[in-house]
Amino acid sequence: MRVATALFVLFYLGLFDTVGTLVGVGQQAKLVRDGKLPRAGRALFSAATGTTLAGGLGTTTVTCYIESAAGVSEGARTGLANLVTGALLLAAMFFSPLASMIGGGVQVGLDATGNPIVRHPTLAPALIVVGSMMLKVVRELEWEDPTEYLPAFLTIVGIPLTFSIASGIAFGFIAYAVGKLATGRWRECPVLTYVFAALFVVQLLLV
Repeated sequence: MRVATALFVLFYLGLFDTVGTLVGVGQQAKLVRDGKLPRAGRALFSAATGTTLAGGLGTTTVTCYIESAAGVSEGARTGLANLVTGALLLAAMFFSPLASMIGGGVQVGLDATGNPIVRHPTLAPALIVVGSMMLKVVRELEWEDPTEYLPAFLTIVGIPLTFSIASGIAFGFIAYAVGKLATGRWRECPVLTYVFAALFVVQLLLV
């Protein structure tokens, strides 16, 4: 049972972190048409390949990240921007001792329990800017329908509060399914959404 739970957690973290990133960045790049992201299968396959290879090599997960929105905001629409980013990161390896002086966090004091208080001055501003750029997609929500905007709100606030894209998406799935059922509009919700909502509930109870 523990192995099955661990596998499910890893699966849904990898899947929904990737899906959430693809949808968010795709929306910002205006690549989503009629609610669908063209060639999403290829993007998911490349992310799955990177995740599998990274696990075999013992490195952190190689997949798509929400920070790609920074490149999209500057006009990036192809993989060329990613190649340039990769080359710059490769060059930045030689400056890692300098970056680690502040990039790894700066201790600014101790909390009430004696644990160190660490701040990340080089990381937080960039992530705040990326998040603010992606927030404009909320204007497309159906603000007259609480079964639509409440799950979206829970997703938006759930991600930073849990430090996990997947957990925020889980709250949104559950709220969406419950909302449609409670209002008697269960036909508007795809069956797969109910399945994932139930699995998310089980996962949240077990982990």
